[in-house]
Amino acid sequence: MLVGTPVQESITVIHSDDQGFSDYAITLTCTYTQESGQWVGVCEELGTTAFSDTLEHAQIELREAMELQLNEVERLGYAREYLDNNQVPIASIPANRQTGSTLASVKQTGLGSAGLRMLMNRK
Repeated sequence: MLVGTPVQESITVIHSDDQGFSDYAITLTCTYTQESGQWVGVCEELGTTAFSDTLEHAQIELREAMELQLNEVERLGYAREYLDNNQVPIASIPANRQTGSTLASVKQTGLGSAGLRMLMNRK
């Protein structure tokens, strides 16, 4: 049974190349609903799901599941193909290799020298 109004957030994921420079970004939509006492989160574009007793924990669980999913397709070498197959728009980031500037308040994931950073924006 669905209870209450769904909560949505957009998550911008910034990919870094093997030299640590941001090269593209994607924005994913996560929707959270309360069903039978559990919060269920779904990433609309990737189909990734997670659930928990609280909204906050469902958000954490879904972000971690998305991070694992994206890191694994990156490790296997077909991240762009995977995103294309899921019709996720990819925004190229122009290289500014002289300043090496990056975005603040970003979570760095463990991909060695290449990586993903996630920025959360609640709608």
